Amino acid sequence: MNTETPPSTSSLTPDEQAKLRELTNQSWNLELAISGVAMFAIIQWPDLLDSIFSYIQYNFLNNSPDFSGRLPAMAYSLFKAASYMLFMAFLGNFILRAFWVGLVGLQAVFPEGIQYDRLPMSTGYTQKRLAEELGPLDRYILWLDKRSNVLFALAFQAAIIAFVVAIMYILALGLYVFVKPNIPGIAWLILNTSINVFFFGGSLLIPLLSIKRFRDNPRANYWHYRLTKMLQIVYMGAYRPMSYILNTFLSNIPKQRLTRVYLTFYMIFMVIFMVEFAHDQLQGENRISILNRRHLFTARVDSLYINPANYDNQRSADSYVDAATIQADVIREPFLKLFIAYPKALDTLFNRIAVEPKWPDSLRGPALRQQYGVWSSQQVNKLVQIAVNDSVMAQPGLIFTHAGPLEQKGWQTILVPGNLRIGYNLLRITIVPPKPQESEELVSIPFWYVPEKLTQPVSAPNAPATAAPADQSGAQSRKFLRRVLQGNGARGDAGGGGN
Repeated sequence: MNTETPPSTSSLTPDEQAKLRELTNQSWNLELAISGVAMFAIIQWPDLLDSIFSYIQYNFLNNSPDFSGRLPAMAYSLFKAASYMLFMAFLGNFILRAFWVGLVGLQAVFPEGIQYDRLPMSTGYTQKRLAEELGPLDRYILWLDKRSNVLFALAFQAAIIAFVVAIMYILALGLYVFVKPNIPGIAWLILNTSINVFFFGGSLLIPLLSIKRFRDNPRANYWHYRLTKMLQIVYMGAYRPMSYILNTFLSNIPKQRLTRVYLTFYMIFMVIFMVEFAHDQLQGENRISILNRRHLFTARVDSLYINPANYDNQRSADSYVDAATIQADVIREPFLKLFIAYPKALDTLFNRIAVEPKWPDSLRGPALRQQYGVWSSQQVNKLVQIAVNDSVMAQPGLIFTHAGPLEQKGWQTILVPGNLRIGYNLLRITIVPPKPQESEELVSIPFWYVPEKLTQPVSAPNAPATAAPADQSGAQSRKFLRRVLQGNGARGDAGGGGN
């Protein structure tokens, strides 16, 4: 088997080579246009990513302690970090190329470039040193042109990598959401192990077979090539365009210099990713602020915190409800319009505590759907406990609904409590499993009741602080679901300092 490296020859005719040089010389205007359009498109990505991530998290993902539970958050932060890197790369190219255009115009006006012997207020020695250090203008223009082209190619390579990662994330998410729940556990273990061995094993063998010890072995060379061809599937159709960029760099730039460049890009990317991931995690908690703390302020106790996301008159209509909402923080009418969100994550709990009965074989079609609907409604109204102040609503009357423009699944009811106090009141929603000791508070929503015709002043006992002992959990829906999955019956982090 011939293992010699084939010579690199160009198959272009002289006319084609001249055409390529002409296109290369005129590519700067396309670079400026593409960089500008790319930066504009990248600026739009964060809002799009937020919408996609919220939709996937709410509608498809169970709160799971395994990799599937962490995958969306990690991918979300990775995409945002990649967006920032792409924006900086295209911005750098745009600035360099714009500067290059200015210098080319300057060279056209002054063909002689910099005449160091005519520089004012300088000595002969200074003029000589400047000429050695700076060089002629046309040489610097050529250097700047090369750097702009390399940076533009790096930006597109980063864009291709981001595209590949996005496709791989979609495939991985599809496996966890659609395949894993529908196959036996042993089949999922075999599939998961096979995929990991194929990708990670191949990724380790390729550099191992390329070391000097195996380089002259024909059989090792054959398997190196076969593994390289098989792993092309990782690039999701982007192998050829990415190979042209990468192999051009590998064959023309010294290895140490190229390694430094890629390590620098990688370290910058990882720093951005880790900062973005930490920020997104804190944003997910929605209550924690490490860099903007106050000594006498806490947002971790639901009964003492006004969360705008819990009130219809304050939250954005096109955003998902985290746990529950009522009409306003200050109500004038003696009733509460309550919506409780039913994210996919709650199924992790409900599948365990509400086991579906075995229906008779004779029950099919509309009759089965009717019975299932009645049973589901009974289970929801039994498991979800609603209390206003100290009174539990015996019949909450929760009805299934799709709320808002996002068609968010959940339950709605109208509560007419008879114990509303003028001033501060507290609505508590609790999930009560068959074992009462495992009950966990989903959310607490404080509000003020001020009737249309107020005939008595609000007294001091109605101050919010009086309700603090009734709710020390500060439980948010996401925290609660994580604790349920981990089998932790703790009541949250009541104290712990202010944020």
